[in-house]
Amino acid sequence: MTRTLPRIYRAAWWAVIVLLTVQISIDSTLRYIIGSQPAPEPVLANAFATPFLVLHVIGAMTAFLVGPLQFMSVIRARWPAFHRATGRVYVLGCVLGAPTGLILASGTSAGPMAGIPFAISALLWSAFTWLGLRAVLEGRVEAHREWMLRGYAVLAGAITLRLMLPAALMSGYEFYPAYRLISWLNWTTNLTLVEYWIRRQRTSATGEATFVTV
Repeated sequence: MTRTLPRIYRAAWWAVIVLLTVQISIDSTLRYIIGSQPAPEPVLANAFATPFLVLHVIGAMTAFLVGPLQFMSVIRARWPAFHRATGRVYVLGCVLGAPTGLILASGTSAGPMAGIPFAISALLWSAFTWLGLRAVLEGRVEAHREWMLRGYAVLAGAITLRLMLPAALMSGYEFYPAYRLISWLNWTTNLTLVEYWIRRQRTSATGEATFVTV
């Protein structure tokens, strides 16, 4: 029972992430690629929206959709070739999504107080992905997993932003002040939580290894 509950919690957590990922991907596709739904004016007001917004959405959403598959242990264990293939797709998404995100960060209509954190998140996403790729090529599987978790945490700031911003607006905050603050909070919150989880897993693994040795 003590081992079953954590598995249930993890499964429920990943189910929520997958559902939000699919919903945001569909919404972004309809808004920015197909154009069948209106896009937010502050986003369209970006100085570099044409042509980089569509390119960023394609790259980021590609990585966004395959990302959760990378962390499912069942897929890694049973279908390693599929894991490697989707991993390549994720990296390609980052190669397109991160540089275009950096360009868009410099043109945001919310000014440098929003542009700077978005630029940092784009740089961190690409850096973490590179470190994860290098780690797996060197055979450091655990380091690979940790770096990719950090990278996806930054990318999943898209989820956190879409949860935080409506909550802030419903609480009476004006759009641009809330947007500037949340442009920092969306990815720093995710990265802090993931880093805590990584370090907790390390401690747990060390404790188990010590117990077995003794």
